[in-house]
Amino acid sequence: MTRKAVMALLVGCALAAGPVGCTSTQPVGSGPKPSVNAAMTDVATRSGRWPTGAGLLQAAFDHLDRTCLGKAGFHMPTLPRAPQPSPDNEAEVVNLSGREHYGYGIATPRDSSTGAQGANAYVSALSNKDKRRFIDAQFGPRAPRTAVNLHGKSTATVPAGGCVAAARRELAGNVQTWAKIDYIPQQLDDQVSRAAEQDPSYQAALDRWRACMTRRGYVYTSPEAAAKSMQDEHAQGATGSVFQHREIAVAVADGRCEIRTHLPSEVLRIRRQHVAQLATGDLLLLRSVTGDWESAVTRARSTLATHTRDHK
Repeated sequence: MTRKAVMALLVGCALAAGPVGCTSTQPVGSGPKPSVNAAMTDVATRSGRWPTGAGLLQAAFDHLDRTCLGKAGFHMPTLPRAPQPSPDNEAEVVNLSGREHYGYGIATPRDSSTGAQGANAYVSALSNKDKRRFIDAQFGPRAPRTAVNLHGKSTATVPAGGCVAAARRELAGNVQTWAKIDYIPQQLDDQVSRAAEQDPSYQAALDRWRACMTRRGYVYTSPEAAAKSMQDEHAQGATGSVFQHREIAVAVADGRCEIRTHLPSEVLRIRRQHVAQLATGDLLLLRSVTGDWESAVTRARSTLATHTRDHK
């Protein structure tokens, strides 16, 4: 097996699998809409208690995965992962100090995956024979997978064997539930965010941000447009210190205007309001996923507490 193939398979053991890259047909519900509680709003916008819970799930998964691999003779290094910024904290969301060093992370990518990089380095150092054994231990012989229905008509295919699946079953009950609490909140978050972009309050907040940027000599329609403009310049061949300085200047101006106009807080407030406007079917799905997510976080907290007690 090539090193490239090993790296590609290793990526599958990460907690945050990322978007499935497809859209879905919104389910049609009937009857009165379910009430929306704070936990459901947190899950649908990945804010509030979500970042803390996500951190617990990641830490517990990493611990269970390393323990399982250890029984197979592989002793993965314990390396921290970059914490997920809280949408409720404007300073974390904007990360002005990071922008002053990396801009948008285009010319100089940010190092935000210490744990994954450490795992990749560990696997790279293995012999070809041990790499094959590692893949079998991590994903099971022949790496079995199973399909999971998500939001609407979308599906995901996830590992069904090895240490990855075992850790996910330990925390979520089964790999299907793990996939749902991993993917569906992001799908609903995307849906809520698209609706929020049409809200007049959002457009007013963007107007204030644009005015702030104009005073600094930059004309962009949104923070996303500013970042994309820099990405496009880079893709067209802009490199070197001149581009890097310009990227940093635009990113810092963008960040300062976001903080000055409280754009991140306003956008989050609008997104949270739009959760209650989801269709009945989506709210029923959200209620189910929220319950599963809370149960998994509780198991993660218990797993980590047991691990801490055992090592005192």
